[in-house]
This record gives sequence, structure tokens and C-alpha cells, in this order.
Amino acid sequence: MKKVLIFGGTHGNEWTGIWLVKKYGEYFKQKYPDLSLEFIIANPEAYKLNKRFKDEDLNRAFQFLNESRPGSFEHQRARELRNQILSEECFVIDLHTTTSAMGKTLILTDYNPLVLWLARQIQTKIADSRIIGSPDPNKKYLASQVVSSLMIEVGPVANGVLDPHALEGTFELVDRLLLSLSTAPELPSGEIEVYVEVEDVKYPLDKEGQISAYIHSGFQGKDFTKIDGSYIPFRHFSGEEVTYKTLGPRYPIFINEAAYYPQHLAYTLCEKRVMTF
Repeated sequence: MKKVLIFGGTHGNEWTGIWLVKKYGEYFKQKYPDLSLEFIIANPEAYKLNKRFKDEDLNRAFQFLNESRPGSFEHQRARELRNQILSEECFVIDLHTTTSAMGKTLILTDYNPLVLWLARQIQTKIADSRIIGSPDPNKKYLASQVVSSLMIEVGPVANGVLDPHALEGTFELVDRLLLSLSTAPELPSGEIEVYVEVEDVKYPLDKEGQISAYIHSGFQGKDFTKIDGSYIPFRHFSGEEVTYKTLGPRYPIFINEAAYYPQHLAYTLCEKRVMTF
């Protein structure tokens, strides 16, 4: 797998990936001449606006390509990007940031051996990195258009900000992934610990459909922290705490992600699993 497409700016207000693509593409091409690297700004119109998207979320638009959406720039762009991705065999890396305290994270939408082996390289070589399993049967994500792909998610960082920790952390992840791709065995095998998404948890709503509680201060920033049984994720504006209960060990991610407020999505719960490949 020598052809690698690296996308930044799938969301136009996530500047880390955009500036990595703009400023470090030539550096990586010179460092890894055995790889055929392309660095692409996925959503240039959203970047110009410094918004997540112009008409619809590009990273959800790929599932609707069988529909006609003439008024959507992202619909047209998703079609262009999919054709580019499928034009020849390639590996796809999609760069993202989050306002949640996710640290250095890889998100896998497919569990093929090459992807799992690459994720293990990150897990063993980069301290405090984590791997999320997010299967995408509807292929809504950009990265899901091919099975040999992954997303990088680094945070916390505010939208529309070039944060040094996020930029340098993303640079480190990309560098290690490209090094691993240039030396990958033909038949990788092993095992890896993965946080697999199992449940989305939404904010409590009032009768008008508005959120009636916010993330509890004791829960904020506790991404990947184990919870088992009762825990307190929310506090009502009246001051009352809200207690939930899990059916077993769970690990919350994307706690209080700014982009998910329109969907009233507060966080996602994961199970920790060991996968063999």
C-alpha cells in the first residue's frame, strides 16, 4: 500500500489538519520517497468560511451520494472525493480535532489486519495514544470509502485555532503512520486493545426540546476514564445532579464536543476489547 491520501479540513474550522496539509506535505514527501503521498484540503469552502461545513457535514455526506442534492456543496465535493479515492488502490488518513479531551486518538471504521497493525504501532510507540473502533456500515465518513483507512482525532482544541499541542501531536501521529506504512509486513498479525463505540448518550431535554442539563464538572474532561455502575454525567440548571448507571465497564469519549450540540449528543460510551488480527 504505497499510495496514501492525507485529508485535512474535512471540517473547515478544524485548522490543525488544514495547516498540516498546507505546510508539511512537502516535508513528508521528501522524508518518505517510497510512498506516493497526496495532501488534500477536503472542504475548501468551509475553510474559507471558518465553519464546520457550508451546506451539510461533509463527513456524513458520503452516505447520500445516491440522492440528488443540487444545493449542497458538500454533496458535490463528496462525489469528487470518492471518485478520487477509488481511482486506484490507496490508504486514506483523515485529520480531525475535537473540543473534547481525547488526547491523541485513532478512529478505525474497519478492522482489516493492516489497519489494526498500524494502530498497534501507534499504541506501542506513542505514549497515551488510544484506538477507537467506530464501524461504519453506511459508509458515511470520508475515511470509510476504502477499508484501508483511519481517522486521526486530537484534542482538546477550540475550533478555528491553530493550537501547538494539537498540531505537534497530529504531526507525530502522521509521521509514525507513514513510517509504519513504508515498512508494513505483507501479512501483519497480532492483537490490540480497542475502545469500541456501543452507545450514544444525549442531553436531557425539556418539553420544548431544549437541553435541561449540562455536563457535570466532575465528568467534564474524563474521556476514556472507566465507569462501572452509577455515575453522574449531568447537572440540571436548577442544581440537581443526574445519575445514570451502566451495565458493565464503560469508557466515555467525545464528552461535551461542541459540534454535537445540534444533535443533543453529550458523549459516547465504549467497551474495551482486545482484537486479534
